[in-house]
Amino acid sequence: MRPQIQGRGAKVLLVEDERIVALDLKMSLEDMGYVVTGMGASEDEAVRMAIDHQPDMVLMDINLGAGGDGINAAQRIMTDLDIPVVYLTAYDTQETIDRANAVAPYGYLIKPVEMGDLHATIQVATARHRDQAMRQRLEQRLRLALDAAQMGVFEFHRHSDAITLDGHLPEHLGGLPRGFSMPREDFMRRFTAEDRTQFTALWQSGGVAHSVVRWSGWDEQPLWLEVHACHFEREQRVVGVFRDVTESVESANRLRQAAVVFESAAEAIAILDPEGAVISVNPAFQALTGWLGSEVVGRNADAFLHQRRAGDRSNPLNQGAQHGEVLCQRKDNTQFPAWEHTADVRDESGQVTHRVLSFSDISALRQAEVRIRHLAFHDPLTGMGNRHYLETLLIDWQAQFEAEGRGFGALFIDLDGFKVINDTLGHDQGDALLQILATRLGACLRADDFVARLGGDEFVVLARTTESDTLGALAAKLLSICRSPVTLDKGATVQVSASIGIATLPQHALTWGHLLKAADSAMYAAKADGRDRIRFFSEDLAQQAMAQLSLEQGLRLALGSQQLRLHYQPVVDMRSGRLTGVEALLRWHSPDMGAVSPDRFIPVAEDTGLIVPIGAWVIDQALAQMARWRADGLPIPRMAVNVSVRQLREPGFAGELAERLLAHGLPAGCLEVEITESALHHVEHCQQRLADIQALGVQVALDDFGTGFSALSSLRDLPLNRLKVDKSFVRELGHNVRDAAILHAVVELGRSLNLGLTAEGVERPDQRSTLLAMGVTECQGWLYAKAMPPAELAAWAAQQHDPSALPLSLQT
Repeated sequence: MRPQIQGRGAKVLLVEDERIVALDLKMSLEDMGYVVTGMGASEDEAVRMAIDHQPDMVLMDINLGAGGDGINAAQRIMTDLDIPVVYLTAYDTQETIDRANAVAPYGYLIKPVEMGDLHATIQVATARHRDQAMRQRLEQRLRLALDAAQMGVFEFHRHSDAITLDGHLPEHLGGLPRGFSMPREDFMRRFTAEDRTQFTALWQSGGVAHSVVRWSGWDEQPLWLEVHACHFEREQRVVGVFRDVTESVESANRLRQAAVVFESAAEAIAILDPEGAVISVNPAFQALTGWLGSEVVGRNADAFLHQRRAGDRSNPLNQGAQHGEVLCQRKDNTQFPAWEHTADVRDESGQVTHRVLSFSDISALRQAEVRIRHLAFHDPLTGMGNRHYLETLLIDWQAQFEAEGRGFGALFIDLDGFKVINDTLGHDQGDALLQILATRLGACLRADDFVARLGGDEFVVLARTTESDTLGALAAKLLSICRSPVTLDKGATVQVSASIGIATLPQHALTWGHLLKAADSAMYAAKADGRDRIRFFSEDLAQQAMAQLSLEQGLRLALGSQQLRLHYQPVVDMRSGRLTGVEALLRWHSPDMGAVSPDRFIPVAEDTGLIVPIGAWVIDQALAQMARWRADGLPIPRMAVNVSVRQLREPGFAGELAERLLAHGLPAGCLEVEITESALHHVEHCQQRLADIQALGVQVALDDFGTGFSALSSLRDLPLNRLKVDKSFVRELGHNVRDAAILHAVVELGRSLNLGLTAEGVERPDQRSTLLAMGVTECQGWLYAKAMPPAELAAWAAQQHDPSALPLSLQT
């Protein structure tokens, strides 16, 4: 009869090449209450089953015959998976025991074995493993505490020649890894003579030391360390903690230099009494204002310093601490903008005893802002107006038309053959060509005309006329300029042409947006006719616009007639191929038009406002599908849904997200909304709207990052969780050095802002390898899977639990 022993449900993996022995052991273990997760017969099978089953214990035979060596398997399992292994073998030679012990097993039993002994060994091994895990957690907790406090630890024995350092180490230690030793003599020589004497006394006579000492780092740069050390006589060692206080020590030194600063500061400083009368001024004050100290002492600073206007406050210097921009005047009555700061000096009772007024001339800053505003409205390459400037001007011109009936024309210019020159001669020569042509275009315009560069090789000219003959003559002149040969700075002579589309308001459009579209359509017609020609917007182009209208009407019907579908593209961890989330992608199959590309219908939905109800439908369907997957036992970690600018503008958008999550019984953390960079510029109070979304627990990702022109200063302040690197940068990895450099910069930016990173469009193994080397671990792309209907996605996800199901190029 087998002993009545309880294994308490512990999971055990058997590795035994003799099938009968394995089955007998399995029955015995199960009788004792253990769960046998599997029976392997070879080294590779043991490792694979350990990965798949994650048992609490592995019973390992050493001699696996043709299946390999159990000791090798044990080493792989214990080292890589941290699963305890007990040997169960018929071999008891010293050579075998020595080899086995080198792996540090949790037990070594000789067959045949009593079940009671086996049970005891398993229990002891399990307890030992738990104890080791606990110690590791405690060590990790201590290390985290040291890191949180930014403290390091040093230790040395009285009779040792080495000092061990660990924990949070200052940067000036040269980036050395945790836990390293250095000779005591080298450690000591880096202290000043006075501090060295103090530490020598500590390990010679014992006691405790608390002090701030100066120490030279690996790069010989001095740093200040706050040290707390104690000599433990019984252990014959000194243990101490330290932290880098260089910044605070240097700050104290700077405070001691305040008197010198007052005299030598470039910023004007005046010490005032509580009523604002001048007590003293520094030399910079005299130089900036022209007033000598003797001329202003005793006078109210506000009375002679600030430019006064009717209605201004009577005495701004007596209204507490403040800072801001003011208009100041000098002794000669000339004026200058200044950034001013006032602060109270209080005694121990809190009463104001003095006030400190400081200010600096910001005339240069204001001039720089004028320059920045210029850059915001002008193309940096050509100096002509940019898209922002064009749109601003179009809004003004349309308002004049509505008020005065004065129409105008738009000429949309696209260069023919520019890409060939740009790709052949290089971007620098392409830029030079654009600069020369831009100068020529601007030179041939009338005073009332305007030209802007939209980007790339596209330009728009606005003319204050709707006369076809006048516009045609202007377009012909522009064509002639574009086709004239251009000699570049390296001596190469090149020649391009242009295609020009013309439209007028109100003949061809009633809004500036439709005007640009009409001119753009006419330009594409000119290209289609053979390039180097002019096309006016016409009826046939209007018919194309009608086709666009049909697309809009079809989209309206699609929303209510179940023509829209969602496909889901997996987001995966490139290290393991495991699913980390999915992105919901909208698909439309029209009964009349067939499959319609999102590139066609999404812009129409944006323009017409249909994107709002469609976006709400997408969110509801995606969350409903996620709930179904979870109910079916497929826990998708994250569902990403694209959110348009129009949706983000809706004031109740965050509340709608909360309602949909509640309706489908899903936690907010499973949803991630993706916004594009355009939303940062076109949504008022964007930061607050994103903060409202994030406050729900919903994650926020910035999609197609790097393709727009978002300001890094605003990006720093936005509540984001993730950056999605646009596929255009991934596509040329390995071929385009600039894309690799940009991608590396994006990775560093995401890491510094503590944001997750997802690379889009990963299609080749070399792209995967490069991204992993850069530190990007998550991606989506056809290397792993395309977007799929829900059922296919579920089947794909189920396969990922089996590593052998991965493509050979991804198996590790």
